[in-house]
Amino acid sequence: MELTLDENQQAINDLAGRILSEQLPPERLTAIETQPDWFAAETWTKLAQAQLLGVALPEDVGGSGFSVVEACLVLEQIGRTAAPLPYFATVILGAMAIDAFGSPAQRARFLPAVVDGSLILTAALAEAGNVLVPALPATVATRDGDGWRLDGEKRFVPAAHLAGRMLVPARTAADRVGVFLVDPKSPGIALQRVETTSREPQFVVTFSAAKVEASDVLGDPQQGAAIVDWIVQRAIAGLCAMQAGVCDAALRLTAKHVSEREQFGVKIATFQAVAHRAADAYIDTEAVTLTARHAAWRLATNLPADETLSVAKFWAAEGGQRVAHAAQHLHGGIGVDTAYALHRYFRWTKQIELTLGGAMVHLARLGAHIAAQPPADI
Repeated sequence: MELTLDENQQAINDLAGRILSEQLPPERLTAIETQPDWFAAETWTKLAQAQLLGVALPEDVGGSGFSVVEACLVLEQIGRTAAPLPYFATVILGAMAIDAFGSPAQRARFLPAVVDGSLILTAALAEAGNVLVPALPATVATRDGDGWRLDGEKRFVPAAHLAGRMLVPARTAADRVGVFLVDPKSPGIALQRVETTSREPQFVVTFSAAKVEASDVLGDPQQGAAIVDWIVQRAIAGLCAMQAGVCDAALRLTAKHVSEREQFGVKIATFQAVAHRAADAYIDTEAVTLTARHAAWRLATNLPADETLSVAKFWAAEGGQRVAHAAQHLHGGIGVDTAYALHRYFRWTKQIELTLGGAMVHLARLGAHIAAQPPADI
């Protein structure tokens, strides 16, 4: 793995950072967070105009032809600005899977609209009682003439209120899974809004005899488990990338504060305890960033990534919460003031930590991977 960004990657990173920082200063975020959609629509249009929505999609649908690595660089910048945008849901959960597994008609129908910003996507992966995405969902798809009927419930679905299509895994047989492209506004589908830790609205989605056309099945309706696993892998990489950006922003805000705040007539950054805690947070932030980029790189190069993703998610969860708590501690009372920017990073860190499994879940998964390997010759 090349540890430095190449020229194109640096340009994508810088462009995304500039657009988001200019468009979404703290006062603008405060205004958007009071609105029901929790969506910076003007900024979304700017990202589309800059070709950043299609950065990981191929040129034949209007994209830039890069990979999940470059999409994760955009997500890092979204984390740095705590941007209320459905980039993770649209690009990582939706568009990349349609590109990889969709029919030519599906790719032509949906992906150009993602690139130009006119279509938002999401995926309904989680179900009640499961920390991780279930291998066999409780949501059921049954044949209904030439199409399908969906019954069941999904939870913690991001951007469902904005999405034009939602990828829904459902059980099609006793041990088979299909993935369906569903319009959340279709009859038989109900959305119940839930405000999450980061204040991002997510949804409980209930399917009651919701009809799906045969043309809206993604791939083979009996072989969707591999598609779900593919999506989940990239979702974990995307979450880790956002956590890297969140940690970096929280650390920079903290560094600015301790370099300006005085006690006993001196800057508190000169106190040994403050310097040590900030240094530990810096090390954690670097580890979160490195492991996140390594995981995305392995996915982009089609290398086995299960262990690497568990390592990255462990650091995003464990290292991320240490950075968030250090930032709060070093800020003192101002750190809990919701008129100050730090509270957003604390909230985002905690939500990312627990989404798709926390530190102990992924440490256990990593241990299981290692234990399953044959012993090395001594």
